[in-house]
Amino acid sequence: MKNKNNMRGLGAALCQKKAYIFLHSDVNAKNGTFTVRESVDGMIFDTVTSNAKVIDFSGPSDEFDACVSFHMSKDGKEDYFLTYRHVEEGKMCIAQSKNLVDWEKIMELQDQGAGGKIVSDYLYAGRNVMFVGGEALNAYVSEDFRKWSRIKKSILSLDSVEEGSTQLQRKIEVIDAEVVDEGVFVMYSITENNAGKERLELYGVLLDYGNPSVILWQSTQAIYVVEDIKKDNIHLFGAVIFDEYFVSYWTGGDDEMFLLRHYYKHEEHTDPARCDEEIADHMDEADEPVVLKRVESNPILAPQDHSSWESRAVYNPTAIEENGNIHIIYRADGDDLMSVWGYAFSEDGVQIKKRLAQHIYSRDVGTRKMKKPHIPSYSSGGNVNGGCEDPRAVLIDGVVYVTFTAFDGWGSVRVGLTSIDFDDFKNGRWNWHDTRLISPLGEMNKNWVLFPEKINGKFALLHSFCPKILIDYIDDLSQLGYGNCIKSNNTRPIDPSRSWDSWFRGVGPAPIKTEDGWLIIYHAMDHRNPDRYRIGALLLDLNDPTQEICRTEKPILEPEKTYENDGIKWGVVYCCGAVIKDDVLFVYYGGSDTYTCVATAPINQFLRELRGTGEVKMKIN
Repeated sequence: MKNKNNMRGLGAALCQKKAYIFLHSDVNAKNGTFTVRESVDGMIFDTVTSNAKVIDFSGPSDEFDACVSFHMSKDGKEDYFLTYRHVEEGKMCIAQSKNLVDWEKIMELQDQGAGGKIVSDYLYAGRNVMFVGGEALNAYVSEDFRKWSRIKKSILSLDSVEEGSTQLQRKIEVIDAEVVDEGVFVMYSITENNAGKERLELYGVLLDYGNPSVILWQSTQAIYVVEDIKKDNIHLFGAVIFDEYFVSYWTGGDDEMFLLRHYYKHEEHTDPARCDEEIADHMDEADEPVVLKRVESNPILAPQDHSSWESRAVYNPTAIEENGNIHIIYRADGDDLMSVWGYAFSEDGVQIKKRLAQHIYSRDVGTRKMKKPHIPSYSSGGNVNGGCEDPRAVLIDGVVYVTFTAFDGWGSVRVGLTSIDFDDFKNGRWNWHDTRLISPLGEMNKNWVLFPEKINGKFALLHSFCPKILIDYIDDLSQLGYGNCIKSNNTRPIDPSRSWDSWFRGVGPAPIKTEDGWLIIYHAMDHRNPDRYRIGALLLDLNDPTQEICRTEKPILEPEKTYENDGIKWGVVYCCGAVIKDDVLFVYYGGSDTYTCVATAPINQFLRELRGTGEVKMKIN
């Protein structure tokens, strides 16, 4: 989300199955207040108050410019408890409230160099429990939230580490602590400062419910790693743990804030006597079915300031495989805020060997822009002046056919179709055939794709998937356009029976033919979180592609990397191209409406997971 008024993240918390984030802006600084927002899923937030304030009856109120590590808990009754650090004054504070707006500071602790989190609705030996970081992870207990005593034995301690003659500075920060079925789960970070480079790692530890100083399980590897948060100019300000995932909250450069959603699995351990190593091995093993992986060199294409036609964004690519080579057509937005197409070539599917200095296709929209007296509600990426968006290409009988979104900035959003002889295409002779608008005027249509081969001697055009799969079979594509349009159904109603893909947005690349069926990569949203695009996969019957065989239960890709959140539009992975090369599936997608990226999977494993379990997962590097 855009960071208005220099909004800074103070912290995050989960209370009674709702996520809360605490923010501080220029306006808050003037008023001595902070902002509280709440969410049912940790991703879409509504403002509870912009005027929350802590009153200190024993002295002047705290200035929140100097405060960090906000955590909130509930005591099972009606009171909320807020913990935070005042860095300049070297203290950790606890405040109490009944309405999230008016807070009273009730005590202060000597600062341990890190924040603390009180566990909601949890008592150990009749006392409340708070976990505090620093040089070690410690547990504190209290009967009244005002007087706290530290349990003598530390839960975790950081060993002193030296690299050469330099001793590394390391610190534990408590990120969240919640009661789960298996015990008390504490998420924490370890930051390591070495010669100005600051590495951040996220870990988790499961503690015994009856004795929170006893470790039942501890992650042996980091859940998430940022190699240098100073170099990347990002800051983790909190996280919340839900049943099947946790969400982390970050501030980044360019005055933006973003979140990442991370999936994990609860494991049931019926034998409490099982050793920690065996439990850890089992949980690590559960995370192994990985079949889609981002390449380390992402993004493989980025905007170029010196090139006016692609200075703002290069994204939503399509791809053609021919004799092991990959031809990439990508959408580009430039200084004129108009979409054109660029071209890149790769031999291995990842490394770009050639990228043309000039665009290869554009669509003149100048005459059409004056025909309508109003601007429609549709907009896409950074393009407001129209052009040719989101190409989907297929190679059939020596001709490259491309369907795309034709948007003139004023009129309706239509589907365009153009083509070029492949011999001209691969030799850089951009002799495009006539462009035809094949969807009706006055309707918004997108995401139409051609099958990559003729079916029963006819071109097959998939133009609707939800509420119903619609395919038209055409003898000659030149019959389309100039008033002869395909009538589709683009209503795309919400399916409340589904979760992450309850709002099916559209098919991504052209279908891929496999022995198991037509592989469809699609993008969708959760209608409860309609500003985050995710990608899934399904199979259609080879003989009757209007029949769905199976579909992924979870996304195969979702916006979790920085380059999928820090562009023109945060929270977007949008796929228009996919090919199979050397038994590997290459999925080409746009990240945050700004970058061109690729993720890969062994195709046989991918199909096996999809066909057998309906679960296709990915690995975050």
